[in-house]
Amino acid sequence: MAEQESQPAERDPAPSVVEALAAELRRLRLEAGQPSFRTMAKTVGSISHTTLYEAASGSRLPSWTTTRAYVRACGGDEAEWHRRWTAAAEGSAPSAPSAPPTPAVEPSGPQVAANTTADTTTDRTAASAVAPPAGPGRGRRRIWTHAFCLLLGVALGVGSTLAVVGFRTPDAPAPSAHGCPSGDTGSAPGEAAARPAPGPRPAAARTAADDDGTPSWASRIAFDQQAVSSTEIVLPVLSPVTPGDALVVTMMLTSTCPGSVTVTDSRGDRFRIVGDVTDSLRHRIRLLAAFGAAALTSEDSIRVAHPRASKYHVAVDEFRGVSAVRAVGRASGDAGGTTFSTTANAAACAPGDLLVGTVGSNSGSAPEFGTSWTSLPALRLSSYRLTTAHRIATDPDHCAATGQTTSQWGAVLAVLR
Repeated sequence: MAEQESQPAERDPAPSVVEALAAELRRLRLEAGQPSFRTMAKTVGSISHTTLYEAASGSRLPSWTTTRAYVRACGGDEAEWHRRWTAAAEGSAPSAPSAPPTPAVEPSGPQVAANTTADTTTDRTAASAVAPPAGPGRGRRRIWTHAFCLLLGVALGVGSTLAVVGFRTPDAPAPSAHGCPSGDTGSAPGEAAARPAPGPRPAAARTAADDDGTPSWASRIAFDQQAVSSTEIVLPVLSPVTPGDALVVTMMLTSTCPGSVTVTDSRGDRFRIVGDVTDSLRHRIRLLAAFGAAALTSEDSIRVAHPRASKYHVAVDEFRGVSAVRAVGRASGDAGGTTFSTTANAAACAPGDLLVGTVGSNSGSAPEFGTSWTSLPALRLSSYRLTTAHRIATDPDHCAATGQTTSQWGAVLAVLR
């Protein structure tokens, strides 16, 4: 017998409440080792991967049945999460009074659409059956009316099912070039240059650096990778940020449209473009930075707005002992080679500078930086990867991000000091 659960009275979800719960769900998944939504669906066995994906998207408040399945798949505390979900549901603005919803177990994936279609078709068929008593000559018209309504209901039902299933599929087809919105005044794919990030804030704002003054990586404070249906990402801060440190954002948008990318955090730090490159398949690699950052905690978040794309990979890393951009290098290449390198657009550097390189790739072998680089955890979704590494410059003159790969790639190098 299907398990039944009571739900709070129906309400209009407040976007801020829904987004906050979705951010916490994404954090839980990260802490569980970032299992795929298909793996999570197999673990719980009752909710589809598309339903679990939508629960973490923030588009609407998921049912408790879906939330509980998500929490179980990630090994969370159900009692604690039921409290959070109830608080989110009750924290929404109440809508007009309506009848209490009928308790039910939420079906998964396409079954939701199929059930909705079946209910709609049944309602329409039943409505068409209500008619005044047939007089002479009306019986035949009533039969034809019933047949037409039935066929119309079936056609609308099939169309609705296809539309819902298409919308709920997270790995949507990449947008074609002609499908991109026109009139965007932001940066275009393949732009030759990007504005460098600004210099440091006043020296008093910078309070963090290693004892010997050598620049260093502190931690990865946020990251995610997903197939997308929206143009905004909200990342929870996973570890505290020391005030005065630098935050470096590396990201890849696949099959993306032209347009600007903006990054902000809940403490008002300003992230500026450092480097930007787009390869021949419209996979765009971008590096942004904020210097002299404010103190961030797990209560804070980072918001990324971007143009339409099929997937995103984004990571935010905290570095110490740097306060400005010295130079930038960028390059891209097609699949089938053996290396990646920004040597053709080499950046000037000096001993002691911090080099941060990021490479976005598609298929082929995963990019591997040279032995002098320290690689950070790579982000991977399907055959797409975002690989970031750093090192301290030891030789003057020109520096480049170099390594091995057979993938389609785009790379950005930032020289920080």
